[in-house]
Amino acid sequence: MIEVLTHVTYWVTWMLIVYYSIYNGIFLVVLLRGALEVSREVNWPSSMSLSEIFANPLTPGISVIVPAHNEESGIVDAVLALRNLRYPLTRIIVVDDGSTDSTFEKLKDNFDLRPSTREIANAPHHEGKIIDMWASRSGDLTVVRKESVRLRSDAVNVGLRVADQEIVCMIDADSLLERDALLHIAAPFVADPTVLGVGGVIRPANGVSVSRGAVTKVEMPKKWVERIQVVEYLRAFLVGRTGWASIKGLMIISGAFGAFRRDAVLEVGGLDITSLAEDADLVVSITKKARDEKRPYRIAFVAEPVCWTEVPNTFKALSTQRRRWSQGLGELIAKQRKMILNPRYGVLGMLTLPYFVLFEFYGPIFGIIGAFIALAGAITGLITWQLFALAFFVSVGLSLISSLASVLIEENAYHRYSRLRDVITLLLTTIAELLGFHVVHTWWRLQGVYRALFNRPSEWGTIARSGFDQEQSEQPSGHVSGQPRTQS
Repeated sequence: MIEVLTHVTYWVTWMLIVYYSIYNGIFLVVLLRGALEVSREVNWPSSMSLSEIFANPLTPGISVIVPAHNEESGIVDAVLALRNLRYPLTRIIVVDDGSTDSTFEKLKDNFDLRPSTREIANAPHHEGKIIDMWASRSGDLTVVRKESVRLRSDAVNVGLRVADQEIVCMIDADSLLERDALLHIAAPFVADPTVLGVGGVIRPANGVSVSRGAVTKVEMPKKWVERIQVVEYLRAFLVGRTGWASIKGLMIISGAFGAFRRDAVLEVGGLDITSLAEDADLVVSITKKARDEKRPYRIAFVAEPVCWTEVPNTFKALSTQRRRWSQGLGELIAKQRKMILNPRYGVLGMLTLPYFVLFEFYGPIFGIIGAFIALAGAITGLITWQLFALAFFVSVGLSLISSLASVLIEENAYHRYSRLRDVITLLLTTIAELLGFHVVHTWWRLQGVYRALFNRPSEWGTIARSGFDQEQSEQPSGHVSGQPRTQS
């Protein structure tokens, strides 16, 4: 019996080593590609300047869709930031998704809204009934009030019905865009007519200071739960998604900040309101349709534009979010299972989806079981501590190297943090995130896997918003009127 246990433990440990070697090997390749793309964007900017994009008569108009549910603490700042963006033609559409706080009242009072009777399209499908529409005098802001069915995607689909520009940009109400973000994200659309979707970098807004709808100071947040998410977002967005896009395998454009050709979104029926991963589902659906019809297409990612979004500031709220993400990934995999390892769908089908199945979705199961068996085997003498140390280095050590590299690449490229203290805190948080938080996060992901595998009802939950830190000397107040700068 002991001999059998020894053999099982030995081979499980080696399987764990091989598993994490492949996982970290793929991530390091993606990291390298992402780093090269970031370096290229920083050192060799696009031949078309932002001013040329702004002045180009072929630059498409953008409808910015903002789903909002009980966002009274930050909705005015969000709209102010959108109005102050530098872009030749924007139309802002706020979808008030059954808010029970003063979200609509703040919008009405600050932006002088009037009832609107404009006609809207019949598609895509949504469940929540539209109550009424309001518009600003300048015509750049429309607010749609609807009954809530507790689904963000349902609100976005309502916004798609109202949108009348060639490009639609989806942004969360608790997010702020930097002033040139739309020009950056529009550049791929202008340069390449086959581009169907573009994603941009998202950074946690917790710890930043805001004045008149713009970020004025960037510091590391005070809470560890927020600091950990800064590290996660750096790793996932700046280098990770840049790398996946560079090999034509990008699967996710975050719902917090993404832009698509409106026609491409409508062709796939808008967002799937039954999905917890509606942002990834949209990208996969658009890609699938383009490849099924053998049309040239590209899903791009630009590292320069930054969207600042408020992230959960408690572990309870974060756990709800991560369980939802994991469950949503499982639902997406089940829905698009015929694409997996199907050469018809290129890199997405042959590499990206298998990677997400094996390492992102089932990763918590393999990680927990493998780590438990390896540790128990080392303690009981079934395997040597040297073999356990090798497994630990491959699983944890290489991941730590990748994470530290991601952080250093970002800071070297964009210098977001001006204080040395913040950079040191960022590096220490990177270590703490992997050696401590990773265990808890794995447990949350495992709960999401369980919910997906056993078809448990989808749960969105709610996350309390605290709003952005304001620079007291320049807080916006009173009525906001006049021609918005986005219409210049």
